[in-house]
Amino acid sequence: MLVGHGLRSRQVLGPTSFGAAPEALVIPLRRYRCRACRAIVVVGPRGLVHDRSYSAPAIAGALAAMASGATSVGVRTRTSPWTTVGPSAAERWVTLVRWVDAAQKGEMFAVTGLGELSRRRVAEQVTLALAARGGYAPGMNLAASAFAGAALAA
Repeated sequence: MLVGHGLRSRQVLGPTSFGAAPEALVIPLRRYRCRACRAIVVVGPRGLVHDRSYSAPAIAGALAAMASGATSVGVRTRTSPWTTVGPSAAERWVTLVRWVDAAQKGEMFAVTGLGELSRRRVAEQVTLALAARGGYAPGMNLAASAFAGAALAA
């Protein structure tokens, strides 16, 4: 009972492939309407996270970088396409903290049992879980596997 109901644009931030430079893309999302209940359904490509500007793989790459010891400023440089930042962002990237807190609460990537872990440990555990979803095997790049697994987990 779904019928086409137009398009909607959405901005997606972050690198489009592992190791690539971050970009700001505008992608079209297809809208459908149910004739029975009149609900609107929006359909987009894998890797989009509801109510987040960054793609799931971009978030996974940021968490993997944090887990490996990168500073939040370094993570922002690899993840965000914006080069001009405010004075507070010169020292830390609050978006990264929000992602870790959301993952710890189980609101992102469906990784549970992160309870009282530190933020860096949460990033490590989420990276490991996403890498497993991405087909990680010994000898492979853990961050690349997490990047691939995030698109499946979103």
